[in-house]
Order: sequence, then C-alpha cells, then structure tokens
Amino acid sequence: MRPTRGICVLLGTAMLLPACTGGGVDETAPGSAVETRIERGPVTLTVRAEPAAVVVGEPFRLVIEVVAALDVAIEMPDPPTGDLGPFAVRLTQTPPDVPVAEGRRYRHTWTLDTFSAGLNEIPGVTVTFVDRRPGTATPAGPIEGELVSEPLSITVHSVLAPDQTEHDLRDIKSEVRDFLGADLASLWPAAVAIGIGLAVAVLAVIMTRRRRRLASQVPVIVPGVWAQLQLDELERRKLLDQGRVHEFYFQLSSIVRRYLERRFKLMAPEQTTEEFLRETRRSDVLTDDHKHLLSDFLRAADMVKFALHEPSATESGLAMTAARGFVEQTADTADTGEIMETAA
Repeated sequence: MRPTRGICVLLGTAMLLPACTGGGVDETAPGSAVETRIERGPVTLTVRAEPAAVVVGEPFRLVIEVVAALDVAIEMPDPPTGDLGPFAVRLTQTPPDVPVAEGRRYRHTWTLDTFSAGLNEIPGVTVTFVDRRPGTATPAGPIEGELVSEPLSITVHSVLAPDQTEHDLRDIKSEVRDFLGADLASLWPAAVAIGIGLAVAVLAVIMTRRRRRLASQVPVIVPGVWAQLQLDELERRKLLDQGRVHEFYFQLSSIVRRYLERRFKLMAPEQTTEEFLRETRRSDVLTDDHKHLLSDFLRAADMVKFALHEPSATESGLAMTAARGFVEQTADTADTGEIMETAA
C-alpha cells in the first residue's frame, strides 16, 4: 500500500482530473447498515458495515466496494493480518472484479467481531488508482490518486442486563473451588466405577483383537512337508490319466522351484532354468549329486513344457519319483526352515 498523500494526489495538471467531491458517513437506524462514500474523479469508494449494531461476539460484514471507469487501475487495501482497530478479522473474501455500467467493480468482504462493548470505530481504508484512460495522461505520466474513507462507528451491545454490571457476575473459579471442596469425597465412588469400566472396556477390546488375529492366522508347516503335500495334490488331480502331460510337468517343476525358494532362499521362480542352474553351481547349499539330479530334472521338464519331447507314462512317473526323492534328500527335518502357509 502506498503511503497517504492527502485526499487527492495529481501528477501533472489538476485540470485533467474531474473535481473531487466530498465523502460522508450515512448513519442509519440501529441494526441497519452504516456506510461512507467518497468519489475522486473516475473512482468511487464505498465502505459499508452490515449491520450497524451488534451484540458482543456477533460477527458482521465490512464491505469495501470500488467502482472505477475502464482503463483505471485499482489497488485495493490488503486484507488485515491482525486486528482492525478493536475488531478481530475472522474471514476475508475477495471475489473477482466484474463489469458494471460505470466500468468495473472491485469488492472486499471482511467478517469482523469484537468483545468490546460500546461505540467502536472501524478505521478508514485507503484505495489507490492509476488513471490510464486515453487523453488523461500528463507530460509526467498517468494521473495517480488515492481515496481514504472516513471511519465507521459500530454500536456493540453488552449481553448484560441494563441494571447489571460485571461485578454482579460470580467468579467461575470460586464456583469450581466450592464444588471441589464440598463434594470431592462424594465423587470418589463414581470416579472409581468409571475407571474400572474403562479398564474392562480396554481389556475387552484387546482380547477381541487378539482372538481375531489368532483366528486369521493360517497353520504353518516346514518347506519339505509343504512340498510333499503339493506333490500329493498333483497326483490326486490325475493329469497324466487325462492326457494333460504338459500341464503336469509345468506344475511339477513349479513345485520344485517354489520348494527351493522356501528351503534355500534361491529365487528359482523368477529365473530361467539356465540362470537358476548357474546360481546353484555357485552356491554351496546343495551337494554335487543334488545339483546333477536337479539339473537333469529341470532340463527334462523344459523339454516337455516346450513341446520338444513327448514323455511316456513311465517317464512321467519317474519324474514324480525324482521330485519326491529330491525333496526328501534336501529337506532338513531338524530345522523348521522358513515358515510357510499351507495355502499353495
């Protein structure tokens, strides 16, 4: 905001700006709006308080409205960052400027309140402008000016009765002291009962959550037992009897790979057979015999899965036997290994 420079500041000749007209405060009946208006050349500033009389703590609106001719730049007052005189600023709203018959209209709406009873004064507000209308410029540049509104008086009524003073109100602190001093002993049974009730409620919630958590847990088994159960389920499906040889080998190799992942932390499912075999050769978790057995088994399974070989029923049965033998030989019954859910 520019500093105040009087009612009208003209750069250049004053003849290019219409004469200034005075402003005044329109005092209306209590409860209605009170406003002040000032006009300077192409700019009219109106400041209005709605209503003019309120009760302490009751919010009311302060509307700051400027109507300016086209090509006149307006700088509205900044919203207060703190209090506005004796009034607290609770809310500020600035809708977009809109066209009107006289040019454009600019508006601020501030919501105020106060707990100070009596006749309170809203300070005046300042609006600056730059007149850029064709033909109005002076040799020194565009005409600039500012408008300062007159203060507005707001009546703030007290909530006390006309014949009542603040000294008639009893101190709430003494009320609390009297209550606690006289009745503290009688409050103990109720306080104990409330405390016990809260403790029981908290314990009930904890027990309920624990039962739900235990009920939702799935029984767990070691990787070797898990793999044998999966192989049993694969046999019960009788895929070979249905001629679904490729699906049988796919499921069989998948069980072996997932078992290796759970038993030895080898990322078998995400790797190709060659990648996995290279990893096992670098690892010491399997013996050489187990590595050869696993290599033969996985290569044979790939031959079937990729339709490079059509195994006989005997070969398929031997593949199942080899898978079971591999799991039995590598499972460590003394070590639970990684805990696994029973779900596949």
